[in-house]
Amino acid sequence: MTKKVNNTVFNWRVFIVILPKRNLPDHYTKRTNLISHQTESLPFYVKECGFCNEKKFILGNANNYYDYILLYSVSGVVRFTKNQSTQYIYQDNVVISSCNTPLTFTRTSKNWEYFYIIIRGTHAKLYYNLVRNKSSIIPTDRLSSILDLFLEMSQITFKKEVLDDMQASLIIHNIFFELYKISNSILETKKITPVQETVVNLSLKYIAGNYKNDLDVDTICNEVSFSKYYFCKLFKDHMGMTIHQYVNEYRVNKSKELLTYSKLSINAIAKSVGFKNTLTYSRCFERFTHMTPSEYRKNF
Repeated sequence: MTKKVNNTVFNWRVFIVILPKRNLPDHYTKRTNLISHQTESLPFYVKECGFCNEKKFILGNANNYYDYILLYSVSGVVRFTKNQSTQYIYQDNVVISSCNTPLTFTRTSKNWEYFYIIIRGTHAKLYYNLVRNKSSIIPTDRLSSILDLFLEMSQITFKKEVLDDMQASLIIHNIFFELYKISNSILETKKITPVQETVVNLSLKYIAGNYKNDLDVDTICNEVSFSKYYFCKLFKDHMGMTIHQYVNEYRVNKSKELLTYSKLSINAIAKSVGFKNTLTYSRCFERFTHMTPSEYRKNF
């Protein structure tokens, strides 16, 4: 497209990204696999898999040293708890974790659709250790082939015994391969020194202890003794969001607990988690959850 302004011709190029159309399963289901001795000799095999929409998904125990979970979040927002540590899972995030500790996924949005695969195999531990970095959550996008691989897994009936198990093993290998590429690229872009990592962790700890107060970037920078420009860049590179965005998201997540378990008014909750007024809180809450605080309270 060209445009002429003051006898100067400008060439404009518009790039449109067309996401591949995928047809999700038309019903929710969980399937377990009948495992044979031949199956157990494969690099990977499926114990259980499914496509679900649930409020809560719990699995794992202290004595389970052989199972690993691969979970693809298709839509919604979820609170993920592992080893008393809580993280949030968003659309197109993949969770990879061992099942030797309790894992709890709690929906915090209206709906949560997800694929999951519980696997074992002679190569499961090796590939898990290769892919997993410091986080159990790996961000992906719809342009990657990972969702296609989970869809392909959902179509296996596990009725043809070894043939189905061999196909499933190949799919799991390909999922690990794609996740390894993403995980490796994340580590390359997020290379920071131990000192820098300590500074970021100190800021997160400070935010967790002071989110109810009037927090600003200058206060946090002073607390960690870093220049504003340098620290803001470091924080965004490491966390994938600005300090302001992180603080607001942290406050919204804290407010969800009060909306669920307390009878405080929306106005009181807004102030108790550090928002100056209800309007700012409501707008921020809706930006992160796609629903109002009142709607969230009604659903949860």
